Amino acid sequence: MRAITTLLRVALFATLSVASCLAQTGTVTFYSRGISAKSEAAVFLPKSEQPFGGWLFDGSQRLAQVRHGRFVTFHLNPGAHSFTVLGPPGPGKKPLVINVKDGGQYCVRLFAKMINLGVYGRWDSQIEEVPCQQAQRDAAHLKPIEIKQVDPAVRAELDPGTTFRGESQPQH
Repeated sequence: MRAITTLLRVALFATLSVASCLAQTGTVTFYSRGISAKSEAAVFLPKSEQPFGGWLFDGSQRLAQVRHGRFVTFHLNPGAHSFTVLGPPGPGKKPLVINVKDGGQYCVRLFAKMINLGVYGRWDSQIEEVPCQQAQRDAAHLKPIEIKQVDPAVRAELDPGTTFRGESQPQH
């Protein structure tokens, strides 16, 4: 009987410890829209927005290789995080800094601005925070990123969810 009581105490402690760890993080979801007929046709316009494909970083830490039509959610420690992207033409021009708060939810859209001047074309990787309600509309049909696309060093922070959750975003 004493062994069962001890086992129950250990299990309760472990459960409370895990819940405590999750409560001390913020959730950041990144997404890149899929390729559509509209985005394909827009390639011929002088200026257009296209889905992003490339690497996502938090400071110098590589997070994931994001593909078109995918999303990825991380549970990150509170504090300032400086997110950058690296697409085929090179790094994005400026980082997106988010002050992650305990229990906060943040949504980030990854895309590329394209300039097409006939013989000259330029892609410019972009990253922007958007209201999670907008992200839900944009990304509800997207698939989660494959685990092999996530850097092994940050897989513990990966949310294993298979559906895009666009809950309310806290004021910050």
